[in-house]
Amino acid sequence: MSQLELDLTKVKADPSKDFFISMLVKDITLRDAIGDLVDNAVDAIKLKSPNPENLSNSKITITLNNQSFSIKDNGFGMEAEVARKYAFNFGKSSARVLSKKSIGQFGIGMKRAFFKLGADIHIKSIAPTSQFELTIDVNKWQLDTGNEWHFEFDKGKLSENTSNAESKTGLEVVIKNLSGDSKTSFNDETFIDKLQKEIALEHMLNINKGLTIIINGYELTANQISLVNDENIRPSYWEKISSDQAIKIIAGISEKNAEDGGWYIFCNDRLIVAKDQTAQTVWTGTKGGDGVPKYHAQYHRFRGYVFFEANDSGQLPWNTTKTGMDMDSPVYKNVRSKMITMTRQVMELLDKLKEEKEKGNPTDSQTLNKAIEKSLNSPKPVIEVLNTQVVLDNKFHYPVALFNPVSKSKSVRISYQVSPERFEAVKQSLDADNVEEVGLKTFDYYYNNEI
Repeated sequence: MSQLELDLTKVKADPSKDFFISMLVKDITLRDAIGDLVDNAVDAIKLKSPNPENLSNSKITITLNNQSFSIKDNGFGMEAEVARKYAFNFGKSSARVLSKKSIGQFGIGMKRAFFKLGADIHIKSIAPTSQFELTIDVNKWQLDTGNEWHFEFDKGKLSENTSNAESKTGLEVVIKNLSGDSKTSFNDETFIDKLQKEIALEHMLNINKGLTIIINGYELTANQISLVNDENIRPSYWEKISSDQAIKIIAGISEKNAEDGGWYIFCNDRLIVAKDQTAQTVWTGTKGGDGVPKYHAQYHRFRGYVFFEANDSGQLPWNTTKTGMDMDSPVYKNVRSKMITMTRQVMELLDKLKEEKEKGNPTDSQTLNKAIEKSLNSPKPVIEVLNTQVVLDNKFHYPVALFNPVSKSKSVRISYQVSPERFEAVKQSLDADNVEEVGLKTFDYYYNNEI
């Protein structure tokens, strides 16, 4: 009989492993679980890399099917002492100091990912001064109802105080006895395709820095985020930089693309919010105060980018699953107010472009539109814009003097009706945004060709 059972003054409050595991994985998707493991691998790669801006020799390989899941990287590896004291705790120990600018913050991502994916887990690590292998049988561990929550290194697989070559370091995780959800999803090409696209999006900056990520033999690619920056257009820029953290915001215009428009928010190079066109950023549907009008076709050229960097990732204003922003964070509230101001500056140009096309204004008279279209032919990567020698400031610059709308007294209104099918066909052919633009372009076509 235990001492606790003999002491009638104490109330037992030991956690249940079954309950703990079920709650740990309850609110995380398979995609998010894999994303956490990728984030950990990126942290290890950047810890190893002498230049985190050049990741051309770094690689993460993921293989999944209805029998197993594996992820392997050539990063720093995990030192045995870190595994022994910190890495497998359920929650981040206050004594553990994370690497600077990491994206693995909360100390639960790796474990809950393991439990979400399957029940037989094997970890193999080679770090600069140690190496080990560790096998976790989750079902067996759950059945142990004692107070022990620890795992054990595989016998004969632990070596410490060694010196391993940099070319050999890295971490590999293989998970078998998959969960039912994993078996089904990992055999679904649609799931795998979506996983590839989302991981590529989340790590677009790291991929553009040279990081290779391969999922089921397919090497991920990522588009460059871009902005126009030339003699006509200068993005709006704001920054706040201290010794341990930095915030940079830049907003302007790029190619006219409904899917890519909106706000992007990065935390330590990890994309948290992508192409946002909702109230999470600025698009609340209001003209003043806490937001701007709802995002629609008129704003397809808008691009805004926020970069949060912090040595201590606990200072980043993201949520615990890294799927969105902490809307109650004072830091994010302050940044969001800047984003609203900068969005309105860009919207001023976009409103003028629309107005200049209205009321029968001939294409040749749309001088502001013509200037902007010329600039849009050569948008530049945002990183290049941020590193430009041209001084950026907190005002969005555009050639407002070229704005040339038609006054009401000079215009004639034309109105007619057509079938929705014919209208949509003409709208797409003209790459027009609305009824008014379709009417104007079709009139201009007749005028230019027949008159």
